[in-house]
Amino acid sequence: MLHLHILGPAFDLPSIDAECNSAVALLRLHFGSDKESWELHISHDHTIALPWLRDDSQTLASSYNAIARHLSDLPSSTTLSSPSANATALTSFIHTHGPSLLAINLYVSASNYTSTTRPAFTRILPWHANYILPPHRRAVARKKTEHLGIHSIDVDNVHEDMSHRPQGFDGVGKQDGGFETQAKGRASLLLGSGKATLRGLLQKPEYAARFRLHALAENFFEPLSEILGDGEWFWGSEQVREVDCLAYGYLGLMLFPKVEQDWLAQTMRTKYPNLQRFTERMHKNLGLSTSIEEVMAVQSGGHAATDAKPASLPWRPSQQSSVVKTVTTIATELVHQIPYLGRSVQVITTTPSRKPFWERYFQPLLLATLTSLTLGAYYAIATGLLVWPHGERVQIFGRKRLSDYGDLGAAISGISLMGAQVGHKGRDRAAQHVRVEENPRDVGVVIK
Repeated sequence: MLHLHILGPAFDLPSIDAECNSAVALLRLHFGSDKESWELHISHDHTIALPWLRDDSQTLASSYNAIARHLSDLPSSTTLSSPSANATALTSFIHTHGPSLLAINLYVSASNYTSTTRPAFTRILPWHANYILPPHRRAVARKKTEHLGIHSIDVDNVHEDMSHRPQGFDGVGKQDGGFETQAKGRASLLLGSGKATLRGLLQKPEYAARFRLHALAENFFEPLSEILGDGEWFWGSEQVREVDCLAYGYLGLMLFPKVEQDWLAQTMRTKYPNLQRFTERMHKNLGLSTSIEEVMAVQSGGHAATDAKPASLPWRPSQQSSVVKTVTTIATELVHQIPYLGRSVQVITTTPSRKPFWERYFQPLLLATLTSLTLGAYYAIATGLLVWPHGERVQIFGRKRLSDYGDLGAAISGISLMGAQVGHKGRDRAAQHVRVEENPRDVGVVIK
């Protein structure tokens, strides 16, 4: 029995994550209608790479590519084979460009995130994970799109900074056949016809964002559309392959979510209808339509299948988080928010750069040092090795006598008494009688 762990369903798809959808499609393709050989479980652990596959004893594979390799090595694998060079190149292309578009559409856009993505997470996550997983994925999405120069913009409120334009910038592209002439034709498909000029439309934030992101969408959709052509599957294959399942995972999350700023889905529908037909065909043929209510009913102990509509996917209840695990998760996330101690947002790349030793181990070394010092100080005080200063046992308030300061103090005290006696004898008897004596309890002179 194989157990596939994925993020929960959303938008009539098995998962809100693209590669999770691809993995579900791949297992569905491999096992067909056999629901006794594999199970689906909802997971919300963001510390491991989803999806991940395990059997009854151990974890077998994590990530879509690893799962695909594991399934192709099974003796019962008849529908999957080793991918060709073309399929490998297309897989690399999808992995390179697909995540950035999904990150912009579902996470970087404020309106899409608040109105669609965040509510979708709320329906499938426990209460504490709602404060951890969505913000973490959005931070990763912003980090992932930094190289595009749009990590800080909002698709709904884009303001181009033209304050640093070089001299003569306004005349660029205005010659015959230049960029502006070509852009008018491209913008007419995107912005529609009307009396407004191209310059006036592009000055509006919403149109500026759509025009800028439309180019990114075309760079992803156009090669896929050319490879698919008029066929049913990529590269003219007669049956579904691994690369088709991968493409479905990404294209499905671009097409099916009903977001406020649907520039990505509109681009696919209007200019690349063959990709839309491919996505809908995969969704229907593999039976991947998913009802969130039925899946959550399974998680709460009910049954997803009904007499009228049996469950198409083998959903099973996931293990409930214990109170200890929940508290530990919350405490860990709070520690991660502390500067220098918490982890930074990391994005896994295909060619990660090796960081210096001190940068890789600075946080754990600092945490270990502080912990060791704290425990060492506590042990030293508790065992008496380190005595906290308490002062003298008997405290004398007031001024001390001069004689208490040793021989020098006693000599100074005697001189003071002799001077007081001489002054007493020379005074006028009619004056106020002044008697000088040493106060046995306090230092100084008592005047009576």
